[in-house]
Amino acid sequence: MTNKLIRLSKLISHAGICSRKNAEFLIKNGDVKINENVFKEFFIEKSLIKSIKVKDKLLTNIKTRVWILNKPVGYVSSNKEQFSQKSLFRLVPKDLPRVVSVGRLDIKSEGLLLLTTNPKLSSYLEDPSNKIERRYIVKVSGKIPENLDKLVEGQFLVDGILYNEIKIKLSNSAEKNMMEVKLTEGKNREIRKVLNYFNLKVQKLKRISFGPFELNDIEIGNLVEIEIKFLDKLLNSIGFTNENNFRQI
Repeated sequence: MTNKLIRLSKLISHAGICSRKNAEFLIKNGDVKINENVFKEFFIEKSLIKSIKVKDKLLTNIKTRVWILNKPVGYVSSNKEQFSQKSLFRLVPKDLPRVVSVGRLDIKSEGLLLLTTNPKLSSYLEDPSNKIERRYIVKVSGKIPENLDKLVEGQFLVDGILYNEIKIKLSNSAEKNMMEVKLTEGKNREIRKVLNYFNLKVQKLKRISFGPFELNDIEIGNLVEIEIKFLDKLLNSIGFTNENNFRQI
């Protein structure tokens, strides 16, 4: 079986060192070492990489890890706090490794938010071309059009913004004005803007899944790590290749 070739400049770029173009310059200039030897090729077999240095600074191979946070209302999906806002990273233990969030939930929304040590995984999950489905439970006020599910089929325009198909299923439960919403794009405040267009005001918005990751019974404000033995299967199910994930140390 042939070992997979990977682009070295891409790996260096994902480590946060520089752009791919600048990484290629560093490679040609002899500033990159693989396994302590200067390496001037742009491609390398993945299995051959034991260590990487850029300008004699070692990159470490970070294991891909994923956590599910049940984000409460009142927290922003950012590590920056403005005015009286609270960052969701207040809920993250101090001993957690450096992580990035996958997508966003606005300050009024709650539910599943993924955190990962692998920025490449975050980008993959967020990329609309990969069609990773997100599911939400939404409560609205206002009169729901009988054919709302048909109105959001295919591509449609709302206030000059083009949205792709959104799947809406009205709840049969005793609680009125509840619906399940599925989408694959996740544009800025997409659900709120689309429903507002149909004169529906969102009262509650809770994400319950993102691709194969499910919120299930995780308590609000709690953080749970996906076990490694299950993680690889989940990532394989969405076509994600868990390649080298290097960072500068």
